[in-house]
Amino acid sequence: MDQMDTSKLIGGRFKATDDRPVSGAMGDVWPAEDTKLGRPVALKFLARRRLRQQGAPTEFTDWTVGRFDRESVAMARVNHRHVAQIYDTGEHDGELYIVMEYVRGKSLTDHLKTGSTLALERTVRWTREICEGLEAAHSCKVLHHDIKPDNIMITNQGEVKIVDFGLASFVDVTQSHTGVGTPLYKAPERWNGKPGSARSDLYSVGCVLYEMLTGRPPFGSPRDDPMTVGRMHQDDALAPPSAHRPGVPDQLDSIIRILLAKDPAHRPRSAGAVGDVMRDIQESLDVEDLVDAGGQVALSHAVDHGTRHSESIRVLDRRIFELELQFGPAHRALIEARTEHAELTGQSGDTRGAAALYNRLGRDCQDFFGPYDMQAINAFEGVARWIKRSSTK
Repeated sequence: MDQMDTSKLIGGRFKATDDRPVSGAMGDVWPAEDTKLGRPVALKFLARRRLRQQGAPTEFTDWTVGRFDRESVAMARVNHRHVAQIYDTGEHDGELYIVMEYVRGKSLTDHLKTGSTLALERTVRWTREICEGLEAAHSCKVLHHDIKPDNIMITNQGEVKIVDFGLASFVDVTQSHTGVGTPLYKAPERWNGKPGSARSDLYSVGCVLYEMLTGRPPFGSPRDDPMTVGRMHQDDALAPPSAHRPGVPDQLDSIIRILLAKDPAHRPRSAGAVGDVMRDIQESLDVEDLVDAGGQVALSHAVDHGTRHSESIRVLDRRIFELELQFGPAHRALIEARTEHAELTGQSGDTRGAAALYNRLGRDCQDFFGPYDMQAINAFEGVARWIKRSSTK
């Protein structure tokens, strides 16, 4: 909707307050006032006339219009502090619109335009909040399909609000969505003609996190041809964020590598799992004073128990972290890696550390599989064995 008479009430209650809407490919967003409840709202119009004028296929335009109301109902069920709330839908002068929460703040794009990389704590916190909002949407079977800095608002209080679910779909819809999305943040499988999934949204989160850490997208630039960028997403090897920004923690390099896996099956199991990891990193940043003289932040979760075993322990730490992120805490490969980690810790000379790791593993196995599970029994045998060695020293 390119022009609108702002003196007219929309839907009998909404009054546009600005004659300069924010325009996008799918429509315009107008600031407005809900005259009935006396609160600011945002009106997002689906510009189907513009879509047709720009040459969008009739089938795509009709499909978009046909799903607009039903998807708005689904998105309205997503009630989370990090997702902009949808209040209502309607039609005005032949154009469909949704009424959504008005977010006071500016986009993540605006924050990234300052020229300097974002502080690590802020990057981690905002990524956690993005993942928490996405987890709420995914649990309602709503995908976003266009996670990018433009669609992440940062409120004046410094909190994330995910906006613009205009490209969202139900998880069980099989129609192709490969024509939508933003090339710099679009998952490889969606370039290959697949409709995408929750893990496609997570790939986009990885692209956004990469840009927050380094100041650049992982593949390509806004000046590149979209198909060139698509080939990069599908084929190019990824440079870790630490290659562009020294001091990025190993954990964040690992998260990026998993989020940006070419195969969706190799990405994290859920947005909630990524959010949990981000919370752990954020708590570490809050508790530990790890800022060096140059202002860089560094984290190390590997414990050096002896030069002969320290590198193997660090590798296992990273593998355990990645396995839990991808498959969950009860996966067989993760339990085997934790067993090996406990053994190496004891062999390095830290017998009490080995006993503690085995004890935690045994309790976890009891919680996962029951009190008489053989893996739990083996773990508690490891506790006794390393305690005995400790007492004979």
